[in-house]
Amino acid sequence: MLNLTMSSALAIVVVTMFIGDIISTCSKGRIPQMLVVAVIFLIGYWTIFPKDILDIAGITTLANIMMSFILIHVGTMFNIKDILNEWKVVVTTLAAVAGIVFVILIFGTLLFGKETAFTAAAPMTGGGMAALIMKDAATTAGLPELGMLAMMIFIMHGFFGFPLTATFLGKESQRLLNVFRQNNHDQSETSTQKTGDTVENTDEHNNSSRPFYEKVPERFRTPTYYLALLTILGFVCSKITEITGINNAIVQVLVGIVLSYVGLVEPKLMDKTASSGILNLALFASFMSSFAMATWEVLIALLIKIVVLMVLALIAIFISTYFFGKLFGYSPQMAFVIGLNCFLGFPFNFALTTEAIKGATDDPAEVNYLTAYLMPKMIIAGIVSVSIVSAILAGLFAGIAFT
Repeated sequence: MLNLTMSSALAIVVVTMFIGDIISTCSKGRIPQMLVVAVIFLIGYWTIFPKDILDIAGITTLANIMMSFILIHVGTMFNIKDILNEWKVVVTTLAAVAGIVFVILIFGTLLFGKETAFTAAAPMTGGGMAALIMKDAATTAGLPELGMLAMMIFIMHGFFGFPLTATFLGKESQRLLNVFRQNNHDQSETSTQKTGDTVENTDEHNNSSRPFYEKVPERFRTPTYYLALLTILGFVCSKITEITGINNAIVQVLVGIVLSYVGLVEPKLMDKTASSGILNLALFASFMSSFAMATWEVLIALLIKIVVLMVLALIAIFISTYFFGKLFGYSPQMAFVIGLNCFLGFPFNFALTTEAIKGATDDPAEVNYLTAYLMPKMIIAGIVSVSIVSAILAGLFAGIAFT
């Protein structure tokens, strides 16, 4: 077992994350970064890594700080105007989320028990934050293997979501091109007109009234200012939680949404701190703490559960989105890929959409047509499912799963 100092432990963690990043980039996201990192950490824990390597490196402390920051940041990303413009996408996405939750809670409870079903439901609908919330709740309850289940669901999403999304986006791109080439693209023209109107209206609004955060002189809006703002908001959220009893994750997301909407804070606060890189790295590296006590027997048992639950979730996504897609005039494949954003999130939905469009055509007019139709739907679906709803669900289920 290695005898590590803080600097050597931190170096190992960061290099491991970088290796995962390289492999993910070279494979165009088909091999998720976190899968590579998980494999390296598992081998390391079984051989030379001390079980507390993340504590030695200071990663655990940084991750705890990041938890508060990123949930507020996620809330500020919620653009209500964009959501209203794509309300059909929002409804279809929520239908997919509802389908997943219903199927996982019903069949997951029957097959694996209440604690497993509730632990899996929220991460199954979204990204890493939901998984981390459920992992912490499971660990606090003395069930680290369920915390590992939440992390592995997050890691395995890509294996199921990436190939299916690429396949169905390719089919939808070809269908849309056939329509475009037959000069039946009224929807594209309408969408372009609406986009122009939105930009014009936004410009008029900005000219008539500036949001409050712009009244802070720009010379004072330094990274320290944004860090101070996030820490103050984190403290306020903790007090709201103490008073109301509402899960802190839910409070933080809602505070971010409200303050961004009324113009008190800027969207995407974390991006302005000049420290989001190290804090994000700490957050994702902290996921690996779940594997410190993993054995082959535990991993195999969890993998069987995850495959079953993933298949159930995919069936639920297809059925629920098919109904609403038909109601809103989407093709079955378009409705399905909207729902599959529960398994993706940004930037993977962006990358897969871009790749599908490039694979379908290299004509600039056709590329613009496909991008204008597909990209807003994919991005909005990812924000709603992965960034917003899954974190709120995790906050709710964390209090239910282990009582």
